[in-house]
Amino acid sequence: MKKRFVAMILVLQFASAIFGQAELEKYVGQYQVTGAPMMITVTAAGGKLAIAATGQGIAPIELVSGENYSVTGTAIKLTFQKDAAGKVTGMIIHQAPGLDVPAVKINSSSEPPGDKSAHKSAFVNANGIKMNYLDWGGTGDVVILLAGLGNDAHVFDEIAPSFTDKFHVIGLTRRGFGETDRPAAGYETTTRVEDIRAFMDALKITRAHLVGHSLAGDEMTQFASVYPDRVIKMVYLDAAYDRRKFFTCDNDMPGGTPPSHRRLLGQVLDCPGWEKIVAPDMPPAEMVNVQVQTMRAAVKFVPDYKKVKAPSLAIYADPDVPQNAGALDAETTAKLALWWKEKQAPIARASIGQFRKDMKNGQVVEIKGATHYVFVGPYKDQVVKLTKDFLSK
Repeated sequence: MKKRFVAMILVLQFASAIFGQAELEKYVGQYQVTGAPMMITVTAAGGKLAIAATGQGIAPIELVSGENYSVTGTAIKLTFQKDAAGKVTGMIIHQAPGLDVPAVKINSSSEPPGDKSAHKSAFVNANGIKMNYLDWGGTGDVVILLAGLGNDAHVFDEIAPSFTDKFHVIGLTRRGFGETDRPAAGYETTTRVEDIRAFMDALKITRAHLVGHSLAGDEMTQFASVYPDRVIKMVYLDAAYDRRKFFTCDNDMPGGTPPSHRRLLGQVLDCPGWEKIVAPDMPPAEMVNVQVQTMRAAVKFVPDYKKVKAPSLAIYADPDVPQNAGALDAETTAKLALWWKEKQAPIARASIGQFRKDMKNGQVVEIKGATHYVFVGPYKDQVVKLTKDFLSK
């Protein structure tokens, strides 16, 4: 009788552990920090959650109450957000009193310990570095997915399988990020374009569709200009912008921006006093070097769509929606909306107008209400359909 009782306890403990792990899996995934080129990956193992920011080590997080957690060894707190159905949609990072930064959950993938979409992860040596890529398989023309700044190819885990019925889908992680090599130099747009060319050569890909998010738009435009015969079609996912006017040394946005973002941008633009900005959550120096060099290239790049021959679709987020709003009160939210309408929206609309005017074989779709990550969240299916239909014509 005693043995049966002990066995029953063990079974219950085992079942409880499985249930607890299953509950924790709801939080697992990648979260894009708003207003900064930083990704936070949440993992679950042994009944515990842990987080790792871009270029930084893993830190355990402990439950405080409800959806509130604390990051072990720091003063940082996290609050996970859920929708009406109980699905985790993001988190609020409480860095300091009055400084709350949101991070939207963009997929349910963690690397390590595992991924949710069926693909293989492999490496190739090209243009002097080792590059990591994901291959979701499929048949037909090759589609190369290019991530934005701060992301790796896993940012496409949620949508990539939707294209494998018609295309062979591959995601490339650019130099400096993810598991791709992180050299000290070589982050100019021209060098990153040569990375793509060398990658295609190594995999014997003669021609491909290019689909890219955010910063990848610069690489796509330059690549299509230099190697027109190697591009079939392109889809810009909120990526076709002239970024030279987007960033300034002014820090007048209502609600403010995280100190780490202000320090990073200050270094990129060489703003007076940037080195005095105290930001305890800055990534390691080698990661800062990558981000600064890459962003410097972005704010200098001049997109020349007139040189692009490939048919191209630009899917834009709503230019009137603030793209980096934190957790703000009603008054600050209203001020931010007005500030955005007066200062940022006109710059975005100018880029959209430039694409319409100069891209000979271009099409434009603006998605009302969408934010920068147009391909995740409520507009994912719409973006997948637009992209798939365009590439299939």
